Amino acid sequence: MGYTATNICLRSVTDSDPVWVTCIKTIPTVLGVAPWLIVRWTRGEQVFPPLNVVAALVGAGLLGQFGGNVVFQWTLGVIGIALTVPLCMGTIIIGSAILGRIFLRESVTGLTITALLVLLTAIWILSLGAQGTSDSIGNLGRTSPWLVTVAVAAGCTSGFAYAVLGVTIRKAVLGVSTVSATTFCVALVGLLTLAPLTLYRVGVDEILHTKLADFGLMLLAGVFNVIAFVALTRALQITSLVYVNALNATQVAMASVAGIVLFQEQASPALALGVSLTVIGLLIMPRHKHAKD
Repeated sequence: MGYTATNICLRSVTDSDPVWVTCIKTIPTVLGVAPWLIVRWTRGEQVFPPLNVVAALVGAGLLGQFGGNVVFQWTLGVIGIALTVPLCMGTIIIGSAILGRIFLRESVTGLTITALLVLLTAIWILSLGAQGTSDSIGNLGRTSPWLVTVAVAAGCTSGFAYAVLGVTIRKAVLGVSTVSATTFCVALVGLLTLAPLTLYRVGVDEILHTKLADFGLMLLAGVFNVIAFVALTRALQITSLVYVNALNATQVAMASVAGIVLFQEQASPALALGVSLTVIGLLIMPRHKHAKD
């Protein structure tokens, strides 16, 4: 629910520069988590994990911010929320299953493989309806096919970037880092890198002339995002990566409804079938036992 609310806010500001939007979205996380870390520091507690873990979080955070958040935001403006979210989530599940098997030694059963094949089919079907969905988005008119193809690939790319980030977070929070420290590292690296890039791309004048409503939606997206991200990070401490992402993927159906109802995105047969297959793939994904806290 938190990520769905975030995505609705982000879809509402697709006219703004995606780097600028992503930068503002990180602010609530940094400001919200920093006081808790300061309190822990004043108590003499260890605030951050070992340097090698921090380095891994910084690297994954950069990939998550640029390959994940910025690319996702750009994709929303081309093919909409109803299509972008299932493309992204399907790739997250597929990427997480593969990376979880390689780096976390999580099992991949026959049922898991079946679910992944269903998700791959869903992504293919969703891509078939991308042109019509893109054309239905206001002020774009007839979108060139190559741009739609790039947007579909970008939606999948953002999903894989999030999968890498998820694997890194899971490895970090299993006994060597805390939810607050992990969340802060990922958000701070985004703010410190996105802020100067925003100034270069957008300029001070355009930033100052940002509509107050748009600025508020960017911040609100960050508030919803930090709530969802903290919950997701905590969930990664409790159970397997594939299971967490399967639960998190309930946003697929909600995003599709939001895109059609709130943003008048096209409800095509390809979208309906693709979303349905995505949900089916998530439902048949095996439930793993809880991991050790």
